[in-house]
Amino acid sequence: MALRKKPTAAAAAPATPTARGTKGPAKPGTAASGQEADGPSRLAQIRLVFKVTRQRDPNVVWIMLLGFLVPLAVLLVLGLLVGPIWLWTPLGVLLGLLVAVNLFSRRVQRSAYAEMEGKPGAAAGIVERMRGDWRLTPAVQVNRNQDVVHRVVSRAGIVIIAEGRGRGARDLLATEVRRIRRVAGDVPISDIIIGNGEGEVPLAKLQPTLMRMRRTLPRRQIDQLDRRLKAVAGTGPSLPIPKGPVPRNIPRGGRPR
Repeated sequence: MALRKKPTAAAAAPATPTARGTKGPAKPGTAASGQEADGPSRLAQIRLVFKVTRQRDPNVVWIMLLGFLVPLAVLLVLGLLVGPIWLWTPLGVLLGLLVAVNLFSRRVQRSAYAEMEGKPGAAAGIVERMRGDWRLTPAVQVNRNQDVVHRVVSRAGIVIIAEGRGRGARDLLATEVRRIRRVAGDVPISDIIIGNGEGEVPLAKLQPTLMRMRRTLPRRQIDQLDRRLKAVAGTGPSLPIPKGPVPRNIPRGGRPR
């Protein structure tokens, strides 16, 4: 004769409602919605970027408005001449929005480059955010005038980037090129000086300049070259330089004002 099992305490206890202020069992999708609520929404981010860009570039509103109205007017004229106008009007609105957004993106990028201009570490911050296999070693050469040299290993070879003004940046660049040439072998070495003078590359054109370089090294050779340079040439002085742009007005005590 089979014995009937007694219900356990957990099964026998009636379900009690959760107290006010306490969380009950998590429902599907609750964690994801909580994470979205914690962080700013995409619309809030766009609004913040637009506000900051408008403060730095007051003409951005008029440029976007002009970029929207010109394509719309052109397609409206085509609709009146060719017809039907009801078909050309939505196309004009879509094309105008596309042009306005594109112009806004360019003005945002231009404003960001203008803010970073002249700050040590700006070039390193741009290389770090580039897509692709760019092995950055920042601040391999630094002097007390805050001239700095970065080393980049990529499929385009070794790229030495110097930031600074005057003779100091060029001297650091030449020193690093001589040091790297001893261990690089037949790997191509390119040097770039950030600036607006003759033979220099503006900060806004650094990324296009790197992307246009010819890729000659296979990925396997990049790994070997990067390890050899870090072992032989070193990683440069250990300095408290953060990623991206850093404050320029640094007193002798070492702390930003």
